[in-house]
Amino acid sequence: MSTCYVNAMLNPLVTDIGPSMWKRVKGLELHADSERCHEAINELLDKTVLSGGKRLRPLLTYVMGEFLQVDLEKLETPARSIEMVHAASLSHDDVIDQATQRRGNPSINVAASNKKAVLAGDYLLASVIVELTKTGNLELVKEMSHVIQDLAKGEWLQSDASQDRLYSHDILEKIAAYKTASVMSWCCVAPGIIAGYNENTLKQLRLFGHELGIGFQLVDDVLDFSGTSQKDQQLDLKNGIVNSVIYEWLLLNPVIHEQFNNGIDIYELWNEKRSSTGLDKAVAIVSNKASEKLSNCHRILDELSFDLSATNDSNDIAKKRKPVEAIIKFLEKRNI
Repeated sequence: MSTCYVNAMLNPLVTDIGPSMWKRVKGLELHADSERCHEAINELLDKTVLSGGKRLRPLLTYVMGEFLQVDLEKLETPARSIEMVHAASLSHDDVIDQATQRRGNPSINVAASNKKAVLAGDYLLASVIVELTKTGNLELVKEMSHVIQDLAKGEWLQSDASQDRLYSHDILEKIAAYKTASVMSWCCVAPGIIAGYNENTLKQLRLFGHELGIGFQLVDDVLDFSGTSQKDQQLDLKNGIVNSVIYEWLLLNPVIHEQFNNGIDIYELWNEKRSSTGLDKAVAIVSNKASEKLSNCHRILDELSFDLSATNDSNDIAKKRKPVEAIIKFLEKRNI
């Protein structure tokens, strides 16, 4: 995906967030520590998983930090770290999924090799832990270690579900919680940890990130069936992975669902049966679920605003929550 295209699609969000915040996010340095990183690794990362992208995760980290009254200079390492962890997960996912494209360009495994893609992802993860340790805040290190652990658990659970064909609403939400919501929760909790908020506030922040992440993933699943997706079209299906839209489609077509459970390849079934009734309805069901999750985010944000107003100027809190609301609204209308 070209940088110009991404910026054009994000213009409404940039307007709501403000140019100074956007400049801070776009200027975030994402190189791994060059003292110990071979130049070839940075070059590979720069032209693949660290190239382009919406940088939504560091943006969320910054706007949530501003809302929580955190000095933005203290958020550079957490914001940078979560984007690097996200990039590492993309490096590994492209190998696992046998991807060929990422954001409209050759995926990292195609640009280099499976081995180098895995090693580059591993290096990014190690670099993140080193950088966070240098902050001296062990709670941040602990929080990030749980995120990295959750990403692995989510990929494992998804692999098991694909292999055993044991899909359910609960399983799909757990996968989304591990693979997507854990990352979004970091963006919300890390500023709270830095600011020293109590456990109750951190719990609310974690829940906000969870609901935002699940909503994000559900919207992402819907986009797989739109013409705007920049991923390999229906790559999940080719790899035998059922996302939330396909699962609802199967539930709406019991005969096809039974054929799937009896061992027929989901990609084969999709190509043969996609004209069957139910796809539009399946998309609508998942879209409604995404809307519910994002509506929960507005509610949690109200609760956080009320709590913060007890010790801070309420007008200032109202002003600084607007960029957070802008991200929720962006996801509600997201088409990339």
